[in-house]
Amino acid sequence: MHKKLILILVLCFSLQLFAAKPFTANVDSLLSVMTLDEKIGQMTQMCFSTITLDGSKTLELNVDNFRQLIQKQHIGSFLSGSDSYAKWFEFITAVQKIAVTETRLGIPLIIGIDHVHGANYISEGTIFPHNLMLACSFDKSLLEKVAKVTAIETAPVGLSWNFAPVLDVGRTPYWPRFYETFGEDTHLVAEMGSAFIKAYQNVPEIAPYKLAACAKHFIGYSDPKYGYDRSPSEIPMQTLHEIFVPPFRKAFDAGVKTLMVNSGELNGEPVHGSKFFLDTLLRKHLGFDGVIVSDIKDIERIVKMHHAAATEKDATLQAMNAGIDMYMACNSFTFIQYVNELLGEGKLSMAQIDASVRRILQLKKDLGLFEHPYPSKDLLRKVNSVDNRKVALEAAEKSIVLLKNDNTLPLGKNKKILLAGIGANSKRMLNGPWSFDWLGAAEADQPKTMLTLFETMKNSFGEKNIFLSKTERIVTAKDNKSFLKDTRKADMIVLAIGEQPYSEFMGNINDLTLDADQLALVDVAIATKKPVILVLMEGRPRVITKQAAGAKAILFAGYPGIEGAQAITNILSANTNPSARLAFSYPLAAGHTIPYNYKPSAYNIYWKPDTTLKWLYPFGHGLSYTQFEYSNLQLSDSIINAAGKIIATVKVKNTGKNAGTETVLWYIQDEVGSISRPIKALKNFEKLNLKADEEKMVSFEIIPSNHLSFPNKNAVIKVENGYYKIDVGGLYAKFKIENKLN
Repeated sequence: MHKKLILILVLCFSLQLFAAKPFTANVDSLLSVMTLDEKIGQMTQMCFSTITLDGSKTLELNVDNFRQLIQKQHIGSFLSGSDSYAKWFEFITAVQKIAVTETRLGIPLIIGIDHVHGANYISEGTIFPHNLMLACSFDKSLLEKVAKVTAIETAPVGLSWNFAPVLDVGRTPYWPRFYETFGEDTHLVAEMGSAFIKAYQNVPEIAPYKLAACAKHFIGYSDPKYGYDRSPSEIPMQTLHEIFVPPFRKAFDAGVKTLMVNSGELNGEPVHGSKFFLDTLLRKHLGFDGVIVSDIKDIERIVKMHHAAATEKDATLQAMNAGIDMYMACNSFTFIQYVNELLGEGKLSMAQIDASVRRILQLKKDLGLFEHPYPSKDLLRKVNSVDNRKVALEAAEKSIVLLKNDNTLPLGKNKKILLAGIGANSKRMLNGPWSFDWLGAAEADQPKTMLTLFETMKNSFGEKNIFLSKTERIVTAKDNKSFLKDTRKADMIVLAIGEQPYSEFMGNINDLTLDADQLALVDVAIATKKPVILVLMEGRPRVITKQAAGAKAILFAGYPGIEGAQAITNILSANTNPSARLAFSYPLAAGHTIPYNYKPSAYNIYWKPDTTLKWLYPFGHGLSYTQFEYSNLQLSDSIINAAGKIIATVKVKNTGKNAGTETVLWYIQDEVGSISRPIKALKNFEKLNLKADEEKMVSFEIIPSNHLSFPNKNAVIKVENGYYKIDVGGLYAKFKIENKLN
């Protein structure tokens, strides 16, 4: 009896300590005093809309609802929401105070947000270009700046968990989340993604606060067979290991703390319920030991969409056995119910629960949430929107690709310019989706201080020289007549065309061809014989092949963000010399969407390289207002062994009259492989700033295990004997690997 009494007293004292002061002990100490309900609550993530007064993302707290969730259901995490700095600060302070002071153990919440291109759910946040555009910069230092600003703007309000970056490799532009990727090349995605992660999770300016990034969406999400969001992917295991795994491996090396799962199915398995993908591949093979979170309500989809489980309870068992640590339940409590029941039936073990809760608690401890659960007024005072907007301008200028220029750009100062199209006077078309709202905020809800393309062009070229047409599309004869009338007063026509913002499945389409009524606008403009400049504001490359032939110049702007209009104007006026290159292949036709490094068919022994035009503009294409010349490509050796290395050097010269930035892209081709090899594959890239007539030598150290290896279907890495070809700036050189050499 005495021993039992002593144990009870020790337990009570321990609980008092946890509630009375910040948690500093070992995570296992806290885990040991938690009830089952408290543990399952830590594994459950709810949407803030369940505790707001009107059930929306706007942050007006329903205190009674929140207390019910935190005290009865023991919820440990929330996500989503959109409001001002002031409202975020007030809201998170209130919920964390209740979590810390009005619960038995005082465990703080971890709060997630999709800040995927800046602090895009804070009204005063800086909106950057989406990932696809940032990848077109081929500039890792730029990604670091973007990540740092995003962290500085996110941390002050207590949003410690960011569901970014997307590490899916964009292999089909039909996929409506294409703009969220860093493009179609696995090396580029890996480099840009890891640069973001390292910078975002290591920002001294926000100390002692810390933030967690999230690698998403593991794995194979971005290559659905038919292009639709969340539809099945069929990817051979060799291709999976070679194309889709490397960005995640690089993210793990960079120290990413969390991972989100693919919402779809891969090779017949819903990834949320796949022990092979989440345990064998992710945990055991790749060694990821952080928190695995589901995407929103995806356990339910195992039943309703994939039909891989008869009931949601069965699906919950699948997901738990696969390795899900936290379920993004949003507004449902069935996960809590079913985990309880499955434990009672002996189908789940307490060891499984403890392993997941331990990871979640460790994440909270690593982020310092036990010591610093509340938002910080000191950090809020450090947010400098002026400096951050400068980074947004730089990001947009370095991301916009000049695709075509028939000596039309830059625009002259005294030309009369007609501006038309759906993006001509729209802020929404610049910021795009995931900007203050999932689908992108309505035009009236965009930032008041933000300028449209029409406004920045007036400022740059003069109000008397810029005319805005009210005709955005040509649907009727009246539209045609009105637009032709507008063109009479112009020397040149700038058309801002593209896609209205969309997110996820809301962007599913059946045809990549741009809308007929927008193409009609372009056709009418070209028929006037006046120079036509196209500015493409779109989340993926929409087919414009016929119209591209008639246009004099084309800019791919994507969704360039809050300073996008100024960046476009700066390029049109030559205040900025464009330097971006395509991070994807711009398709020639609607059914013709081939990545640049596609493989020949392993089953077609008669396959030979051909000269058939495959893309409207290839991966890596991009023009400048100056010219660059490559020469003197040299290799340090012509024969090496697999343990050796070769140094490749090339001279790059700016032969034009303007200073400019060249993107040096190094490709390698394995000419013969035991597994069919890509036509060529990007292996290194760097930016080179050159004044007019300046030249520099650039080098690339080729290490076979890093740059010449590839996996087989069992993930066994191979470096094979034979000839390899290096390609840079249109120059080529060969070398050979012979393993017998010393």
